[in-house]
Parts: sequence; C-alpha cells; structure tokens
Amino acid sequence: MGNQQEKEQSREFLERKLDPNYGEVAVYLDKNTNLTFTEIKHVLSSDIDAAALKQSITKRQSLNHRCLIKIKKYENGEIDDLCSSFMVLSITVEYYSESLQNDIKQRKIHKTTYNEQELKYIIFEISNVCQYMKDLKYEIQDIHPQKVLIDENRNIKYFDQFLETQKINNYFQILFGLRDLEYIAPEQLVLLKGEIRTDNTDQELVNVFCLGLLVVSLMSGIRCVEFYNQDTLEYKRDFVTQILDKYCLKHQFSNFFKQLVIAMLKFHPQDRHNYLQILDQLQQQSDSFAHFLNPPGRQKEFLESQFNSFHTQGSAIKSQVYSATAYDFNEIDQFIKSARQRAQTTLDEVGLDLKLNAFKGSQITIIDQTD
Repeated sequence: MGNQQEKEQSREFLERKLDPNYGEVAVYLDKNTNLTFTEIKHVLSSDIDAAALKQSITKRQSLNHRCLIKIKKYENGEIDDLCSSFMVLSITVEYYSESLQNDIKQRKIHKTTYNEQELKYIIFEISNVCQYMKDLKYEIQDIHPQKVLIDENRNIKYFDQFLETQKINNYFQILFGLRDLEYIAPEQLVLLKGEIRTDNTDQELVNVFCLGLLVVSLMSGIRCVEFYNQDTLEYKRDFVTQILDKYCLKHQFSNFFKQLVIAMLKFHPQDRHNYLQILDQLQQQSDSFAHFLNPPGRQKEFLESQFNSFHTQGSAIKSQVYSATAYDFNEIDQFIKSARQRAQTTLDEVGLDLKLNAFKGSQITIIDQTD
C-alpha cells in the first residue's frame, strides 16, 4: 500500500493518447526527474509467451546506448475474463512524443531545411545504434522517420523492435498493407513482386539503403513514397540520383557528404557501405557534424542562446557551438571589422566621421553583405 502511494505521489498524469509508436498509452510526468514516461501493456494468453517476453525485456533492459529508449522497469499481473485468465506485462519506458516524421513537417511549415552537419549527425547516430544492436544479435528491423524520436535536448532516440507490440520489419509492413511503398531496398522489391521466393536479404544492407533514402528525403523535403512507382513496384533510381545532385548543389553540401550518400544507395547490396564503413568515414570528420538537431522555426533563438553560452560558459560550450553550427566566429569577427573599415572609408570620402559608440540604441540594418 505504501509503495503504491509513493508511486502515485511521484508521478503526475498528463494525457491519454494513441501514439504511432507506443500505441494507446497514458503519459505521466516523473516529478523527481521532470521527464515523461509511459507504460506499454502486453496482454498474453500463454504462460510460455509471457515467460519469453519477460526474458526478452530483461535482455533489452540491460542494453546501454545513448540512442536507445530506456526501460525503467516492468511488472506483471493477471486479468480474468469469463472463463479465461490473461497475463498482463506492463513495461515502464521513457516517453518521447517528438519524432523525425513530425520534425520534417514542422520544417516544411517554417520553410527551413536540414543542414549538412545535422544530416551527418543523423547518419552517424542511427548507424551507431544499428551496429551496437547488430553486435548483440538484435538487428534493427525498420529504418523509418517515425521510429526516430527526439528528446528534450534535441538528441536522437530510436524506437526499436523490443518496444513494439507488433514486431514486424520494413518488408512485412508493406506486404501486409500497414504502410505505403517506402523505405524498402531494391532486393526486397524483388521479393515483393514474387520474382523470387527465398529471402536472402541482409538486414544491415537493407537498413543502410533505407537510411540513405531517409537522408535524401530530409535534404529535399520530398516524401519517400515519391521514390517508388507505386503501380509497378519499381524503385526510381534515376529520379533519386537527380534529387541528390540537385539538392547537394542547392545547399552546397560537400563532395564527401554526397559520395557517402551515394555509397549508401548503391543498387546492388554487395556494393553498399556497411555500418562500420559509414562510421569510419564519419569519424574522420567528427568535428564537422552536429550533436543535436536544430528546433524547426526557432533556429535563430536557438543559435542566440548557444552564442550567449559561448561567452559565459567557457571552452566546452564553445566547442559544442562550433560542432553544432559549423560557424567560424573568427571569420565573423573579421567580417565585422572589414565592414566597419569599409564604412569608415566611405564616410571619410564624403567628409563624415563614423563614431560607433554613438549608435547605441539606434537600429542599423545591413542590407547585403557585399554592400
């Protein structure tokens, strides 16, 4: 009784909702940590199934990776329904409502895009957690923006198959009509069309291809369903290549980044990069990618807060700002000095004196950096 009272006092009910990942859940606030959590309930009719699920959750609870959603605890009970008895396994997990899928929509609304630093961060983190799970024989089964969650610090979390009530990979999501034709590798399309019946696909290389498609979708704002012919079940290879070329040029992404995505999108799986190759290449450029995602529509305020921290909290924050935004503050200082000198020279030519201190409280608008 005392434990139940403590439990109720330490948490606050926030809402009940139908979440695309967690299912129909009640969301709570942990008053001690100020973080949200929920309970995923599994109803099982077989003791054998219940024991297997307990064993699976116990294993998952022991995993430790920054991108994995933490399982706080699990409890089991029983419910009686007429002549039947069911086992209920309740798993308490961290709850994150924000997903990359929502983030894409918000960026479209605010007309903002993902920069190269953010995209490198996304590729690195997802490849990293996929390699971690593969090493433990728990291969991630479905790369999709709805599965990529974003925490309160704008860091990536992945909703893996251990937390799902229906453990279905990307191929069966489409085969069973649970999802449109998207985020599926060419070798899986052959299976889908029934041209071959033996599934010899490598989930790692499938995931790498789907991650490459995710990056192209993020950089262009084009939905992944547009990368396939929905009638003939064909992957539009040339179209995706054109999109990649167009938006790498438009956003002035580096050749390194473009070649990395090309290597992830090789049509034949044996030609694609694997997780370790991706991680090895990105590690060499670890100073040039972000460590969080910028908030959609609030990049200016977010960067200003980071800039203020830069002046007040020392070199550790300074390093974070550099890596997150890829701005060179020395270059900015030089630009400002150069602009002042050019302004003074111009005013000297017409016999005026520029006194910068006199402009406190006045509003100065810079029309164009070349002016």
